[in-house]
Amino acid sequence: MAAHTVTSGATTSAWWLRRWTKFLQQIGVDADPAALRGLRVKRLEVQPGVIQAQVVERDNGATQVEVHFPTLTDSQWNAIIDELGRQAIFVAQLLAGDMPAEIEQVFTNAGSWLLPASVDVLEQRIAAVGEPLAIAQTPCRPLNAVYAQLGEMVAEDPWLLLRLRGRDRQQVLATLQEKRNTEAQDLAVRSAPAASTTMIQEQRAFYAPPFHTTDANPDTVAGLDAHIADFWGRRKVLEEVHHHLARPAVELALLRRLGPLSAGRDDIEAYRQLQGIYHRVTLRAWEMAFSPDEEPFAEGKESADQT
Repeated sequence: MAAHTVTSGATTSAWWLRRWTKFLQQIGVDADPAALRGLRVKRLEVQPGVIQAQVVERDNGATQVEVHFPTLTDSQWNAIIDELGRQAIFVAQLLAGDMPAEIEQVFTNAGSWLLPASVDVLEQRIAAVGEPLAIAQTPCRPLNAVYAQLGEMVAEDPWLLLRLRGRDRQQVLATLQEKRNTEAQDLAVRSAPAASTTMIQEQRAFYAPPFHTTDANPDTVAGLDAHIADFWGRRKVLEEVHHHLARPAVELALLRRLGPLSAGRDDIEAYRQLQGIYHRVTLRAWEMAFSPDEEPFAEGKESADQT
């Protein structure tokens, strides 16, 4: 883990940094750069439910810090994912890798919280390096330095807040994608018309042998030669079949709508491979549709005309 240094210029106008600053004020943390002079965050790691860091102070040496956040249960996360799924714009932003600023309200609507309103729900531990960690009753300079440094990291990567509540970026995106695919499949099943066997037979454009039971008398079953006239389908049905060939208004529209299975490297590579296959198949189909007739057919037609 690369070292992070608390500097006096570590302030931005990013929305998430402003939100983190408000959170620090709510829990009584003094993140003023002047109050943190002489401190350096040597190491800081964010894992599900815990922040682990090491802070070096010029006069007091190195200190190890741990802050534990309560993680959410699977049922709580499912409620949050369901709430996100109700807003298409949120799903689009998350799948694109962006964290919507309204995510905190989504947590609230699902009956949870993203950032606590009180320090009482946090467990803060601190000790000199090599000594057992002990609960810190009040915020101290090493703790304040860790909170301030994490604020800069959150401004660049708000997904760290979701990791603190128990799930990282890949898990959230995978769950969203799975929910999206399931809903699309359910919608396709519900919207599919329930066609009867008779309707299918009436609309079929090509020949299908009549249905016979196992005890049918072979002598009463008509042979194929009795259905020559209908072999290629009924003429009226065939006349109603029209072909319209045109390039799509949006290239790979369906594939773009579905997107990669997840944000994993293998799934993204598979998505790119599918794009190439779709392009090649489309090009080949286009060439076949507008290619001239093959020579044997042309020669046969010419002979018929001469006859």
